[in-house]
Amino acid sequence: MRSLLLLLLTGSVAQAQTRITYDIKGEDTLYMDHYAPSGNPNGMSVIFVHGGGFSSGDPKNQRPFAEGMSRRGYNIFVISYRLYLKDSSFSCNTPTPVKLKAVRLAVEDAADASKYIISNAASLQVDTGRLFIAGSSAGAETILQLLYNPFASSDPARFDFFRQQRFKGAMVFAGALIDINTMRKDNYIPTLLMHGTKDQLVPFGTAAHHYCNGNAAGWLMLFGAKTIYEQVKSWRKQVVLYTYEGKGHEVSNRMFREFEKMDGFMKSVAAGKKIGAREFFVND
Repeated sequence: MRSLLLLLLTGSVAQAQTRITYDIKGEDTLYMDHYAPSGNPNGMSVIFVHGGGFSSGDPKNQRPFAEGMSRRGYNIFVISYRLYLKDSSFSCNTPTPVKLKAVRLAVEDAADASKYIISNAASLQVDTGRLFIAGSSAGAETILQLLYNPFASSDPARFDFFRQQRFKGAMVFAGALIDINTMRKDNYIPTLLMHGTKDQLVPFGTAAHHYCNGNAAGWLMLFGAKTIYEQVKSWRKQVVLYTYEGKGHEVSNRMFREFEKMDGFMKSVAAGKKIGAREFFVND
């Protein structure tokens, strides 16, 4: 009892989340779990998109991340999205057009959730000038495609809103771009990247997703963290890459433990600091 009282007095217990429905699409009720700051609010908000290969995953599993950031004063929104591959997988046997549709639907939902948050910024206590977006694995791929959108021309009614960048920065945990050319010097935002050099699913550099053979039905070239970093470095823009040497796709879960790195990145970006292009090698 004394320990519980101490935790309550010190404000280290995160506020329970509030579930908000942001859209209904067919049989899918799409929602976000909102974790208001439990520590001293720092004015920054984060939209987070979970992983799961576009076939699984659940916002509730991101609670450790959300609570950890909430205790540091962040306003957190963990969104759900349509899992088009729920009865399948993002493997080499899944045809590339099917994979791309799964990604596109996730990007549509991330766009709609983001617009909902921005449209309701006052009631949700969101400073739209200090709004970040983050994702893990499939969620990291989703946010990268939203930021640098290869699907934009197919749905201008939805995506024209994002022709103006709506986010202060991004945090990408084991993600990749479908087309590196969609990321340009004039639409880029500061980004924190974390990726393992031996990621067996999402390439660290440039390679096929799952390293599928060229004749596989699901062959899809991706551009991972190292490729993104080198491009941004050549532009002299703001990017931080944590390279986990010898690590695999488990780096996609680093948002559950790298709170100081995330906090430092977002505070630097929000303060307008020139962090440059920096790569850190992690052996642990």
